[in-house]
Amino acid sequence: MAPISTARTNQLGLIAIVAAVIASLWAIDLVLARVDSQETRAQARKYYQDGTRLLESNRALDAVDQLRKAYAMDRMDRRYALRLAAALIQANKFEEAQSMLSEILSRTPNDGEANLLAARLAVRNGQATDAAAYYHRAIYGTWDQDAGVRTKQARLELANLLAANGSEKDLLAELLPLDTEAQNDIGVRKQVAHLFLVAGAPGRAEAAYRSLIRVDSEDKSNYEGLGHAELALGNYRAAATAFRSAGATAQADLADEMAGLDPTLRLLSSAEKFRRSVRILELARDALARCPVDAQSEGLLDQADKELKARVRGNVTNELAEERLMLAEQLWQQRKSNCASSGSTDEALARLMQKLRAS
Repeated sequence: MAPISTARTNQLGLIAIVAAVIASLWAIDLVLARVDSQETRAQARKYYQDGTRLLESNRALDAVDQLRKAYAMDRMDRRYALRLAAALIQANKFEEAQSMLSEILSRTPNDGEANLLAARLAVRNGQATDAAAYYHRAIYGTWDQDAGVRTKQARLELANLLAANGSEKDLLAELLPLDTEAQNDIGVRKQVAHLFLVAGAPGRAEAAYRSLIRVDSEDKSNYEGLGHAELALGNYRAAATAFRSAGATAQADLADEMAGLDPTLRLLSSAEKFRRSVRILELARDALARCPVDAQSEGLLDQADKELKARVRGNVTNELAEERLMLAEQLWQQRKSNCASSGSTDEALARLMQKLRAS
């Protein structure tokens, strides 16, 4: 029985040796795999860093090559996918960017960065409605870092998109929270103040510019913005003062001219209101006469000439002034139909007509 026991012992020993060798080889494989993985990640990180620098230098095509390598070597790092998508958009490779972003958003639909990139891509493709939806998802999405800064950036981009598309009501809805979020960001506050004007909210623009002036009274652009806000509000004297503080002499002179013509001011005497209405009628007639004239225009011009030549007997009244203002507005509307755009010489009249329609 001893030889059998010895053989079994030898067999067990051999098995143990083989197992040890296998374990050692497996351990070596793990070490090599770990080293290879670390080297791969390091190389991917270098490609990512190089691609990022190229993208920031506006070398989008070169950036795409580097970032594509980073993404191929390490698909688990979503930063590589997002930066590659950004480079593809900048390089005008829209279909590939769309495919990549769709893949990311299918896994993480609330990803703030991915939604922001999707919004920018939609803007590039002229899809304003889709872009607005993606911007909102970015604003209310999740961010790895700097969430406040990035959501403010997304909302500002959305506001500029709405301004470009003339969506005043939607624009104002975005500006109100942005105005609060940007209290410590002068650059954004200046943009918001201007956008309030675009949104048809000159009162908010006026308040925003006055707030900016309190922070920096040396910035002439704030006074110029205030001048435009006061102009839109019909506060012509205040507009002239603001424009002069900005060094904008021509605009200040225009505001003064409008102040001297405005017939809507309270406490104007009937005689002064009538005088101003006659002058506005003269300007409206001259503006229309500078345009191509048709039969309807000729009729209005003849009517204006008769009114201007007519002598008023007795005391002038508000009713007489209103008649001339109504005729002036008809002439102005006809002028807008006959001419493609207003000339700079008609800017004061255009502003006044806008105020008269609103009053």
